Amino acid sequence: MDLGLLQADVAARIGVSEASVWGWESSGREPELRNLPTIVAFIGYDPRPAPKTLGERLVAFRIGKGWARPRLAAELGVDPSTLARWERGEREPTGSFLVSVSRVCPP
Repeated sequence: MDLGLLQADVAARIGVSEASVWGWESSGREPELRNLPTIVAFIGYDPRPAPKTLGERLVAFRIGKGWARPRLAAELGVDPSTLARWERGEREPTGSFLVSVSRVCPP
């Protein structure tokens, strides 16, 4: 995508420094988690592959919101270590926790 914008213009629209944009473009640095929702909104789509498993869906939802694991865990009413196991596919939520997952991060 070439909108003819300068790094300073992109930085202003996303709310980061020009140095951050330069780092993403030239040195392969990754944006901070908290910046991802704004970047996705700026480019107009989410370039990440669609999640295939419940664990991938949880990770995609959390990252799409710019949330760290403790924030989503709190929303779901579970310990962050439990959420981590769900995200890695080591465990699956059941009962009321599965209902919470469906409510908080729908498919």
